[in-house]
Amino acid sequence: MTHVDFILTTARRVREVGAGPALDELRSAGGPAHHHTRTAFTVWAIDRLVAAGLSDLAIVWHPLTDPRSMLAWYDAETLDSADARQHFVPSTKASEGEPAPTDSWLAVAA
Repeated sequence: MTHVDFILTTARRVREVGAGPALDELRSAGGPAHHHTRTAFTVWAIDRLVAAGLSDLAIVWHPLTDPRSMLAWYDAETLDSADARQHFVPSTKASEGEPAPTDSWLAVAA
């Protein structure tokens, strides 16, 4: 599956069932190579863009869904860590009050 396919499929699932169930589905289907923090970030980003009324095409082209955008919220060392792969790790770069995926977002989404 390409990145574009992943974004489109995830956007459709977020629209159909909501962010929490979509994230649960991705976690279940992920297998051993699944990266929990990257997946949670992507669903969080797509959920925000869906809530803002963007079309699927606009979501694909939005900078927030570019894989490199995570580096605005996370340092590379954290994203590459086994900890971030095995479970969700909150943003390491977001300022207080800045929108970012957090443990509380996961609780609301789930």
